[in-house]
Amino acid sequence: MKARAVEDLDPAQPLRANAVCIVATRLAEVRALAEPALEPGAAEAQHNLRIAAKRLRYVLELTGPCFGPGAAEARRLAKQLQNVLGDLHDCDVMLPSAAGIGSLETLLHTRRELLFKEFVELWRECGEATWLELDRTLAS
Repeated sequence: MKARAVEDLDPAQPLRANAVCIVATRLAEVRALAEPALEPGAAEAQHNLRIAAKRLRYVLELTGPCFGPGAAEARRLAKQLQNVLGDLHDCDVMLPSAAGIGSLETLLHTRRELLFKEFVELWRECGEATWLELDRTLAS
């Protein structure tokens, strides 16, 4: 999945000004990809969201000190999303190899279902509040 282009970067500006542009772009990407990823069988959308969460996490690791606690919480959530969606993707990758091995197929399907529920709960319990706080932090 190709990352969205970051607009309005200006090398003559301080780090924080450019970091706001980058973080806002990565956050918008995560939000846009979430809705399709919340569908149970949307493996590609979930994988794309994992990649977007990873990009957001990494930029927040680099620029978080510019933004304070709101960025730290968003980084933690991005990492959690990246981890659970990565485990979910692992199931998707392994399932074709398990074809015909009933117990392994059952195990992978069950694990995937549990991981999907964990992802949905994480998104619904933490997502919007965390992203709104990061928006406020970026705007200040």
